[in-house]
Amino acid sequence: MKRKPIKIDWDELESAFDSQQEDLIYYLDLVTGQVILEGEGEENDFEDDENGLENALEEPVVPRNANSSRLYVKPPGDEDEMTWMEGFADEVEPQDAGLAQRLRDALDGDDPLEGFREALRGRAEQRDRWFAYRADRLHEVIDGWLAEHQVAMIAHPPWR
Repeated sequence: MKRKPIKIDWDELESAFDSQQEDLIYYLDLVTGQVILEGEGEENDFEDDENGLENALEEPVVPRNANSSRLYVKPPGDEDEMTWMEGFADEVEPQDAGLAQRLRDALDGDDPLEGFREALRGRAEQRDRWFAYRADRLHEVIDGWLAEHQVAMIAHPPWR
């Protein structure tokens, strides 16, 4: 079904794709262009039930497909993040081979994400490069998702 082009809040959509909170689910409303949030963090009705919040967190939040005008936003997973970190480590300049090796070692460690961050600590220029690299990968995911679902938009994202 071909839809009317929508005006998308790009910051909100980017935040939805960047969300690491498993108890929150985001949708893009294909009629209004708004990003809609559902899940534990949205509203808390557990004030009267002292175990309600605890029990709710044990149950997985599942995206619903009840409303065809809402498109589920599936953020990239840990595997994607690892792939991005590996790609970044491969692109570190040859003159900074020590950092490249520390990044690769961190990725092979027990806590790759924390090790990766630690390797970049104190290296502001490289850390900024990482965040720009990561943002570019995230934008690629968003662009692919928009194309896959044939979302008609009034304006292109600001990163294009």
